[in-house]
Amino acid sequence: MKLDYSGKHLKTYRIVERANQLLISPFFKAEVNNLLATYCKKELSEEFLAILETEERVLVKTIFSPFSKKKIFFKSNSLYVNTLRLKSSHRDALASLMHGVLNVADENHSISKLLDFENQRQKNHFFNEFGAISKSYI
Repeated sequence: MKLDYSGKHLKTYRIVERANQLLISPFFKAEVNNLLATYCKKELSEEFLAILETEERVLVKTIFSPFSKKKIFFKSNSLYVNTLRLKSSHRDALASLMHGVLNVADENHSISKLLDFENQRQKNHFFNEFGAISKSYI
C-alpha cells in the first residue's frame, strides 16, 4: 500500500511520508510479525504482509470538521485527516494513520477473514496494537 497526499498541511504531509517509509521498512515488518505471532500462525503473517505490500494507492485528504471528534476516518479507499483534531504529537497522529491504513485494507474484510477475529473488540485491539508499533519508529 502507498499513501498519496497532495495537500499543503505540513503535519499531515510528514506523517503520510513517515507511514510510507514504515510500510516498506524491514524493521517494522519484523515487529508486525511479532504481533501476528500472538494472533495467528506464522504462515498467515506472510499473507498479511502481502496485503500490506500490494500496489494499492490510498488517497489521504485533509478536512476541517469542528464537530467530529475523530482525527482520522476512512471512506471508500480514502483516509480523511481532520486537521482541527491533529494537534497531538506526530507519534499519536502516525498511530491513528496506521490504524486507518488497516481499516482501508480491511474494507473487503480480507484481514478479518485471514486473522479470524472472534469479535469487533478483538479486531479493534489488533488494529490499535498495529498502530502503536509505529510510535516507536518516529
